[in-house]
Amino acid sequence: MRKFRFLASALSLVLVLAACSPGADPGSSGADPGSSGGTGADVEEGDGSIVVTSLWGGTEQEAFEAVLAAFTEETGIEAQYEANRTDYATVLRTRIQGGEPPDVAIIPGIGTLRSLAREGSLIPLSELGVAQADIEGNYAPGILDVGVVDDELYGIMVKLNSKATIWYSPERFEEMGVEPAEDWDGLLQLTEDIKAAGATPWSLGAADGWTLTDWFEIMYLKMHGTDAYDTLFSPDGDWTDDTVQATIDKMLEILSDENVDGGVDGASATAFVDAIGKVFSTSPSAELYYGGGFVGGIATGDDVNPDLAGQEGTAIDWFPFPTIDGNGEGLVTYGGDVMAALVADSDVAAFMEYLTTAEAGQVWAEGGTIISPIVDVDTSVYPTSLIQAEAEQVTSAEAVRFDGSDLLPGVDLGALLQSAFRGEDMAPLLEEFQTQVSTAWETE
Repeated sequence: MRKFRFLASALSLVLVLAACSPGADPGSSGADPGSSGGTGADVEEGDGSIVVTSLWGGTEQEAFEAVLAAFTEETGIEAQYEANRTDYATVLRTRIQGGEPPDVAIIPGIGTLRSLAREGSLIPLSELGVAQADIEGNYAPGILDVGVVDDELYGIMVKLNSKATIWYSPERFEEMGVEPAEDWDGLLQLTEDIKAAGATPWSLGAADGWTLTDWFEIMYLKMHGTDAYDTLFSPDGDWTDDTVQATIDKMLEILSDENVDGGVDGASATAFVDAIGKVFSTSPSAELYYGGGFVGGIATGDDVNPDLAGQEGTAIDWFPFPTIDGNGEGLVTYGGDVMAALVADSDVAAFMEYLTTAEAGQVWAEGGTIISPIVDVDTSVYPTSLIQAEAEQVTSAEAVRFDGSDLLPGVDLGALLQSAFRGEDMAPLLEEFQTQVSTAWETE
C-alpha cells in the first residue's frame, strides 16, 4: 500500500508520494502531487488538520468516518467530520459568505458546483497538485467530467450508484418461466410474457418525477449516444429536437396504462419507495422495477422487506438495462456525490489526492453504503453480490454519464415527463420547456 509523507521546508511545502515497495499495485496510484506539473507546491502549509462537511448521517457517516480515520493513519493529518442534515445547501452557502468555509465539502448539486466555482469559492484541483490527466485512469470514462467547470477540474466524484439496473425476483421469474431481457425487443416480450402469466409487469413511482427522468436519461443515452446526451444536458441542448420525442415515445412503449401497476392514474399517485414495495414487499403486485443501485438497499431495509436481506440472487436481483435497437451496449447512467476543496493548503491537497486512490475507495466500499468510482477497488470488498455486480457494471462500462436532470440549471424535467406519462400533447410542452431551459442557462 502507498504511504504519503509530507515534508516541509522553510521556503515551501513539497508533497512527495512514494510507493512502499516495487511490487505495489500500480493501478492504485493517483496523481503524484510532487510531479503533476500543477501548482501544488505553492499552497500554504496546513496546520495538521482538516474539516470536512456533508449531509451524510447514519451508516453513510460511519463509512465515511472510516475513510477519514484511514487518511489520518496514512498522513498524520487529523480529519474532523461535520454533518449538516438540515438545509445543507443553505448552511454551506452561509459559511462561505461568512468567510468561514469548511476545508472540504460535498457539493449539493452540479449547478451549485458550477456557481461556486465561477464565483471563486472552490479551489481548482490543479492548484492543489492534482492534475486531471494524472488521475483519469483511476476512473471509468466520463466519471471525472462531472466535476469539470469551464475546462477546470474542481470536484471529485467520491461515491455513486448505477442507474442502469432493472430489479426483479429470480424466484418469481422461475415460477412464471421467464428470463431477464438483453435488448429492448426482449424487454417488450418479457412484459407481455408476464402479463400472459397473469401478473402485472411493472411498478412505477411516478409521483416522484425524478423516477421518470431516470427512465428518460438511460434511454436517451442508449438510443442516441454520448455526444447527443452531452449536448442535450448542456446550454446547447435543444429539447424540441426529434430525439427527445423519439425517446419519450419509446419510454411509453413500456410505461403504458396496461403495463404498470395501478395504471397511469395509480402510478402517478405512487411514491418511489412504495413502488419498490410493490415488487419486493411480502405482498407484491408487480414484477419489475427500474431504478438505481440503491433500490437493493431500500428493498431489503425496514421500509420494504428486511426479510429479503441475505436472499440476494434468489429473492431479489437485477439485470442490466438492455440495448435499444442494437444501440447502447456498455453505456451506463449514474448518480452520485461530488466533493470539492474550499481552502488551499497542504493538508487539503493531501486529502483531495487521497480521495482519488484505490486505498480510500476500498475503505469506503467496505462500509457497504456506496459504490466507489475508482476502477481498481477490488469488488470482493463489497458486502453483497448485488453491490459487487453494480460496481463491476460501472467500472467496466464503455462510458458513463451523470444523471442529466441534475446537470440542468433549476428546471423540472420530472414534471415534463409526468405530463408525457399522462398522455398530454408534448409538442407545445417541449417548446415551453426549451424556453425555460435556455433562460435558466443564461441566468445561472
